[in-house]
Amino acid sequence: MFSRATFLTTLALMVTVNLPALAETCIPLSLVGGEGSKVTKTVSQPTIPGPFGITITRNNWNTDWAIPGGINFNRFVTTITAPNGGSFNLSLFLKYSDQTSEEVFNKQNVTIDPEKPLIIEKKSAPNDFPFQVNLLLGGIEQIGRTYTASVVGCYK
Repeated sequence: MFSRATFLTTLALMVTVNLPALAETCIPLSLVGGEGSKVTKTVSQPTIPGPFGITITRNNWNTDWAIPGGINFNRFVTTITAPNGGSFNLSLFLKYSDQTSEEVFNKQNVTIDPEKPLIIEKKSAPNDFPFQVNLLLGGIEQIGRTYTASVVGCYK
């Protein structure tokens, strides 16, 4: 005969074994044209077009992260910190191989507290396969402000 404790332990194990796994794995996405997965930038002046299609200056407002193939990510998490805080104009996009993009976030004058990162989360549909995450962060009023950004992709 089972004791009450043995019965409850066995019941708990049976229920636990039949529950779906809720754990997910998140991996840092790699920077396109850079090293690692985290970027720190100071917003530069805007691009100034010159004669014959030549740009005199280039801004650093865009950053891309590569999404590896073969993994069905169910969400992407972008984290942005600003050591001195401030407001930023920022847009976040998922880019697709058919030359389309999905706007995930687009706001002007988003305040980032130096003590609290801004986190933007985008859940994905099961058959949603973007190849890049693009962050556009800049603006005239943001010139000289520094921020750090990273993106992770999560899957089950």
